[in-house]
Amino acid sequence: MKKNKPYKTIVVLMSLTFLCGCWDIKEINQRALPLVMGISKEHDEEYRVTLSLPITNVEGKTRIVTGKGDSVSSVLGQMRTNSENALDYSQLQLIVIDSHLAANHPEWIKIIKYFMISKEIPSIALVAITDDNIEKMFSNISKLGFTGTAVYDFFNKGTGWAPEVSYTRIWEVYQSLFSYTNDIAVPVVNSAKDTILNFEGSAVLKNGKITERINPSENHLVRLFQNHTTIRNTENLGFSTIVVTDSSLKVKPSMKNNEPRVASDLSLKISILEKEEGVSNNRIKEVLEKRIEQRFNDIFKQAQKNKTDIFGFGQHFRTRISFDELKNWREVYYPKLIVNFQVHVGME
Repeated sequence: MKKNKPYKTIVVLMSLTFLCGCWDIKEINQRALPLVMGISKEHDEEYRVTLSLPITNVEGKTRIVTGKGDSVSSVLGQMRTNSENALDYSQLQLIVIDSHLAANHPEWIKIIKYFMISKEIPSIALVAITDDNIEKMFSNISKLGFTGTAVYDFFNKGTGWAPEVSYTRIWEVYQSLFSYTNDIAVPVVNSAKDTILNFEGSAVLKNGKITERINPSENHLVRLFQNHTTIRNTENLGFSTIVVTDSSLKVKPSMKNNEPRVASDLSLKISILEKEEGVSNNRIKEVLEKRIEQRFNDIFKQAQKNKTDIFGFGQHFRTRISFDELKNWREVYYPKLIVNFQVHVGME
């Protein structure tokens, strides 16, 4: 038995040569983790992909890298090949798309579908649209000392701090491409002088096609119908300034003579920050109620004209209309929809 020991040792040592280990794993300090990406395409030329890359050895500093190519995937591949570090796109938090490219319906669908099938880009990454030059926007953000994380945080300040600012994820945009009863709003942002970004409102998309834009106040109202509450939202009535401290929204759908109806009640609790002398609380409540009701009616009228269900009313009729008929929601039912929207304001 003792004579076999040397042979056993040789066999074990030889077997170790077949254990390759994790040869393709890169240490964290050898990887570049872009958090923000921008995509543009001007005059039907090549795609331009811009990345904001954190400089690992300098805290709070980023550098801007841009590549060109026939497709987004080819550009990302070239950038990975030419990078001194291993580019890892799995941590992307925000993708900004040029408004001209976003307005091109086939191109928009093509890009969103690529994001969803890509194993590199997370489907939970946020999507935004901009009217600005993306490279200049990213450079401006870098000069101001903001990082990619700060850009992501811009959209996630919370309902209590910026209720009008919305965010939309890749998978939500992809899902809306095939929805019969619900359309989507994608935030629009531009460069700012002293702050990280300016929120301009949202672009409303029907199956991936932009039909209109809404301003921040209108966007805030749309968010209320998406189960978001509103806190700390201020309204200047001219003779008074108020802040909303709490809100609740009730939506009651019904069918009458095969036509859809919705009764919706928005309850707001407010606190008065300032008011002119002699202005009564009742006047403040009445003016605020009429203002918000008119704001809703204006948005809904335009959305109905465009056959864009931005408030998602169709979702409430999924159990009241057969699946086959739901395919005709925008064309047959939505134009006939009557919404009785009322606002009820109470003082804190």
